[in-house]
Formats: sequence, structure tokens, C-alpha cells
Amino acid sequence: MTISADDVRRLLASDEADAVLVLIQGHTDVVPAGRLDTDDYRGALRVVSKSDLIGQTDGVQLSEQQMAEEAAKLDSEISNLGA
Repeated sequence: MTISADDVRRLLASDEADAVLVLIQGHTDVVPAGRLDTDDYRGALRVVSKSDLIGQTDGVQLSEQQMAEEAAKLDSEISNLGA
């Protein structure tokens, strides 16, 4: 699995209001959206923003199981990009 519950947790716990979960060079990172235009993140795949994820989950605090489920959904979406 590329996206884990830990990735979802890191995104939701980020202090950055515009935080984005990205996939770059085989690993994930949580960065402010403004950093996506820098050389370090050029070519990164934007997986989901913190605000989008909060909106998709109606703003409720997620349990460990729910974080794992959200991670699985995101991972499936990434896998389907190459289909």
C-alpha cells in the first residue's frame, strides 16, 4: 500500500491550513501547497489536500479504522491512475 493511515494522520495533524499529501519518488510527504511549485516537489503527485479530506469526511475526527479506510480509498485512486 502506498498511502497509509499514518499518512492520513500526518495530513490531518498538520499545522498548515493548506497542507497537501503528495507522492514523490516513491514516498509520501505532507507539505504546504505553495511548496509544490518548488524544485524539490516538481513532478509530485498531489494526492489530497487537508481541506478536501476534511470535507470528504464531513469534518469528523476519524478513528484509526476510518483513517485506514480513507488511506485505502486514496491508494486505490492512485492505483487506478495507471489502469
